[in-house]
Amino acid sequence: MLDATDRVTAEVDRVVDIAEPYDGYLRGAPVMAFLPALLAACGLPACSHGLDEVGPKFGVTQRKVLKAAGIDVDLSPQQAAARISQADIAWAYLDQASFCKPLHDLVPLRKRMIKRPVLTTVEVLAKPVCGRVSTHLVTGYVHKPYPPVYEKLAKLAGFDSAAIIRGVEGGITPALNKPAKYFEYHGLEGALHEIDTAPEQLAITQQQRCEPIPADCMRSDQSSQASVDVEALAIASAQAGLAALDGKEGAARDCLLYSAAIVLQHMGKAESLSEGAQLAAAAIATGKAKQCFHN
Repeated sequence: MLDATDRVTAEVDRVVDIAEPYDGYLRGAPVMAFLPALLAACGLPACSHGLDEVGPKFGVTQRKVLKAAGIDVDLSPQQAAARISQADIAWAYLDQASFCKPLHDLVPLRKRMIKRPVLTTVEVLAKPVCGRVSTHLVTGYVHKPYPPVYEKLAKLAGFDSAAIIRGVEGGITPALNKPAKYFEYHGLEGALHEIDTAPEQLAITQQQRCEPIPADCMRSDQSSQASVDVEALAIASAQAGLAALDGKEGAARDCLLYSAAIVLQHMGKAESLSEGAQLAAAAIATGKAKQCFHN
């Protein structure tokens, strides 16, 4: 997979690689598509990547959310690197079809396989955009055995550090209503360390674990995954993310602040989660985050 990836280097010293689940979300309205722009506004150039739809979940993906928000989701690797290299943008989304076509060509086969293949785990580690000095992985997990697996894979892929977050649906957003944890390493020879977190550290007091699915995005038959209208949820997620960048308080904004705080602390931009959340909140309040998103 690494050999087949069209990898580019942006004209910045370091890049944060946001690796969300490629098969998307079905149990909440995902807003992490807006995290790279928020990090960029905080001084951390960032890249996210994914594809339109794949099993086993066939959920709402970053591509669907960004497309619904009016973002060009079909950049070439070179175009993405150019965006990340611009100080007033400093983020980009890359689709698997652009940076690893041989892997993307397997999507029809994966739809027929039904079960989760190993590709679901490893494809997030392609590292399509690198920094001149270092590249840093941020990804999520659910099952307890995964952090050391991701550590080994990330080091094999050459990531200089990694933050592996126990998040909702395997993503990078910790639940907003209970304690969580993440694992990190720094340097290819660095050990993996466990870090406990809690929403109270960021003054988050939500009763729900993430931005909920609006009622009008649910189908009448709720007996299967098809009970969620994926395209409608993508639009609703885009609206929730844009509102969060406008400063609207609620679960969507809290999700962004929580994840941003972890990344800012991991990258040494903040000494604590509280300070990281304050930096991210300031980037939203000044309008810088939304400006980065739309540039």
